Amino acid sequence: MANVSEFDEEVPATLADFLRQMRLKQTGENGKQLSLTAMHRRCGLSVPVLSKLETGRVTDPSGSTIKRVLDGYRLSFDDVAKYFPGPK
Repeated sequence: MANVSEFDEEVPATLADFLRQMRLKQTGENGKQLSLTAMHRRCGLSVPVLSKLETGRVTDPSGSTIKRVLDGYRLSFDDVAKYFPGPK
């Protein structure tokens, strides 16, 4: 899993920006930044869904989507918890 504290940059204000930043900080087998297609292969979500998550067009993903994102982006729930509202 990625350790968010490894990154010296300011933590992004939105989940979309955070996910994009985390993906671009990772490299694939070819040593290049991970593309959305490579992330699709990792987590099983379609490229359009990943794109919508990274551009903020999906702001309330389902629990199963969150789990797949965490697995694919190699994050823990603690890394993304602050981007979700608390219990009602």
